[in-house]
Amino acid sequence: MKLPGKNTKGIFPGHRLTIHVKYDIRNIFQTCVPVCCMPVCHIRHGTIRTTLHQHAGTQRDTVPVTFPVQHLEEVVITAGRPGITAGAVSNRISSSEIHRAAGSSLATLLERISGVSSLSTGTTVSKPVIHGMHGNRILIINNGARQTGQQWATDHAPEVDINESGNILVIKGADGVRYGSDALGGIIVMEQPPLAFGQEHPKGRIATFYGSNGHRYAATGSLEGTLPFLRNIAWRMQGTYSNSGDRSTAHYLLNNTGTRGLHFSASAGYDSGRLRIEGIYSHFGEQTGVMFGAQMGSEDLLAERIRLGRPVYTDPFTRHISYPYQKVVHRTAIGKVRYNAGAAGVFYWQTSWQKDDRRENRIRRMNHSDIPAVALLLSSIQNTFRWKLDYGPWQTEIGGQMIFTDNHSKAGTGIVPVIPNYTEMQAGAYGIQKYRYERTAVEAGIRLDRQETRAGGYDWTGNYYGGNRKFCNFTYGLGGHYRLSKYWELTSNFALTWRAPHVHELYSNGNELGSGMFVRGDASMNAERSHKWITSVSYRDKVFHIRLDSYLQWIKGYIYDEPLKENITVISGTYPVFRYRQTPAFFRGADFDFRFMPAASWEYHLIASFIRANEQGTGNYLPYIPSFHLSHELAWTHQTKSHILFRLTARHKFVAKQNRFNPATDLIPYTPPAYHLFGAEASMECPVKYGNKLTLTVTADNLLNREYKEYTNRSRYYAHDMGRDIRCTLNWNF
Repeated sequence: MKLPGKNTKGIFPGHRLTIHVKYDIRNIFQTCVPVCCMPVCHIRHGTIRTTLHQHAGTQRDTVPVTFPVQHLEEVVITAGRPGITAGAVSNRISSSEIHRAAGSSLATLLERISGVSSLSTGTTVSKPVIHGMHGNRILIINNGARQTGQQWATDHAPEVDINESGNILVIKGADGVRYGSDALGGIIVMEQPPLAFGQEHPKGRIATFYGSNGHRYAATGSLEGTLPFLRNIAWRMQGTYSNSGDRSTAHYLLNNTGTRGLHFSASAGYDSGRLRIEGIYSHFGEQTGVMFGAQMGSEDLLAERIRLGRPVYTDPFTRHISYPYQKVVHRTAIGKVRYNAGAAGVFYWQTSWQKDDRRENRIRRMNHSDIPAVALLLSSIQNTFRWKLDYGPWQTEIGGQMIFTDNHSKAGTGIVPVIPNYTEMQAGAYGIQKYRYERTAVEAGIRLDRQETRAGGYDWTGNYYGGNRKFCNFTYGLGGHYRLSKYWELTSNFALTWRAPHVHELYSNGNELGSGMFVRGDASMNAERSHKWITSVSYRDKVFHIRLDSYLQWIKGYIYDEPLKENITVISGTYPVFRYRQTPAFFRGADFDFRFMPAASWEYHLIASFIRANEQGTGNYLPYIPSFHLSHELAWTHQTKSHILFRLTARHKFVAKQNRFNPATDLIPYTPPAYHLFGAEASMECPVKYGNKLTLTVTADNLLNREYKEYTNRSRYYAHDMGRDIRCTLNWNF
C-alpha cells in the first residue's frame, strides 16, 4: 500500500513511531508500513504497541500493521524521540528491568549502565554519579519537570519512585541547551508509560517484594484504562508501600537504618489526535533512620570510631525507627498540553508545582527529640514552552523556561538552620536547529539563562549572613550522528554548560545528619562552567553488540568539600569540619559496553568504566571520584512449548582500589581495598489465562557475604557496606 503523501525519511532507530489511522470498521485490512527498526505503536481509537527488534545492517524494515477497516481514509506517520538529541550519547533502562529491580534505589538501578555509579551515605541514601559528577550536577527530569528536592546538600536521596516509570533514559552528555543549567554530568529522564488511549478494558500490574537484608518488604500496583463512553479520555493510578528494618553488613548490624515509604500517583488525559492534555499528581513520602554510628559524642569517641571503621556497639535487630531520623514528603502536580498545528508546527506547554517538606529529628536533651532540629519547606513553580517545526530534512525547535523556588525554615525548632532562607528565580530561552538525511543527523543549539538567588539568615553564632547573587550565562551545543556502515555508528557531542553554586555550597554552617560531618560554605564562590566533549563508537550485528564512549571535560570553578583537619563541638557532639572550595578541574574517561550472543539462549554482557579527575595546574586528585568498575554477567534463557520462559543469570562485580587519591582531601590517609562481589538471579515468566502474565524472580547480591567498603560511601569512616541480600519478587500483569 502506498501511503498518501507521507514517508518516514529521517526516522532513526530508537524513535517512537505513531501511525494515526482514520477508518470505517467493517472488515480486516492489512498493510505494511516501511520504517526504520524501532519500537512501534499504531493508533485506531487508541494505541496498540508492538516492539520491533533491530536487525543487523538494516536501515529500513517493513512493519506489518493490521487495521479493521473497509475505507482507509488517511494514514499519518509521525516519529519522536523524547529527550534525545542527534548527538546525544544515551542509554535506556526498560520497564522489564525496572520491574526486576524491585526494592532497589534509583542510583542502584542505574549502575547497570556503563559510566554510572553511586555516591551513598550508609546503606539507605544513594545518588547517581555520571562520569564522576553527582548531586546538583546531575539533572533529574521526572515526567517533564526538573526535580527540585535536591538543594539541601548531598545527604539526601532523590525523592522519586522508580515504579512510576515506564522507562528511564540516561544522557551522558552535557545537554544544557534543551534542559538548562545543572546538567554538567548528565541528565536522567524518567517518564511514566503513555496513557492507554483507546484501550477497551482496564489493565494493571501488582508486584510484591521481600529482601532478606533488613527484612524488607514492599508492594506496588498500578491500574489504567479509559472511560467506557469516551475512549480518548484515559487514566492511571499507581502506588507503592515499603517497610524495612535494620540493614546489616557481613558481620554486624547497622542499627537504626530502617525505612518506611508510601508513594502514589494519579494521571489522566484527553487525546483528540491534534490536541492532547494530561494532568499528573504524585506524592512521595519516606522516613529513613540515621545510623547511630554516624552520630558523634566526644572527640575521643569520634577518633575511636574512625580507628575501628565500624560502630563501637551494636544492638539486636529491630524494625523500629528511633531518633535520629529523616522524613520527607515530596508532592508534585503537573499539567501538559500538546497541540499539533500541522504545517505551523507542534506546540508544547507544561506547568508544574512541587513542594518538599523535609524534617530531621535528632537526639535532643530534655525529651525534645520529637521536635525536629531541621524543618525545611521548599516550593517550586516551573513553566516550560516548546515549539517544533519539521520541513523536509530540517527541524527547528524554540523554547523557554521559567522557574521560581522558595525555601524557608519552619519556626519553633529551637536550633539555627544549616542554611538560610532563600528564593531563586531562573529564566532561560533556547533555539535548536536539526538536519537529518539518510545516514546523517546533526544539530546545533544556543541558550541564554539568568538566575538570581536571594538568601538571608543567622548562623549558630548569631551573625547575619546571606546576600543577593546574580548569574547570567550563555550555553551552546554541537552534536551529530553518522551511520558509517550497516554495522558501525558514530556519535559525538561538544557542549558548554554551567551551574550556579547552590545555597548549601555558599552558606552551609552546620552538621549533616546522615554523614556526621560539620559543613561550612563559601559565599565568594562563582558559577561552574564546563566544556564537555563525548564521542561514542558502536558496532552491532547478530552476535556482537559493542560500544565505547570516551569523554573529556574541563570545568572552571569545580566545587567540592574537603576536611579542614579540625573538629568542632556543638550541643549534639563533636564533628569533623568540612569546607566547600573551588578549583579548575579536568575530567576524562571511557565506558565500555560489550554483549556477546553466540546462541539464541545465551548472552554475555560486560560493562567497564574508568575515570581520571585532577585539579588543573597542581595535578592534585579530586575526592569522591569512582575507581575502576567492571561488571559482567552470563545469562541463559529457555522457553518451553507451553510458553513458560526461564532465565538464569550469574553476575560478578569488581571494584578497584582508588589509588588516585589525595590524603589532604579526606579524613583518613588511605582508601578501602579492592573487592569482588558475586550474585545470581533466577526467574520464571508464565502466561496465564486472558493474556495475563505471572513472573517470579529470585535475586542474590553479595552472595558470598563479603565485607567491604566503597570509596564513594560517605559513611565508610564508621561502617562497612551491606552484606548478603536475597530478594524475591512476584509480579502479575493483567
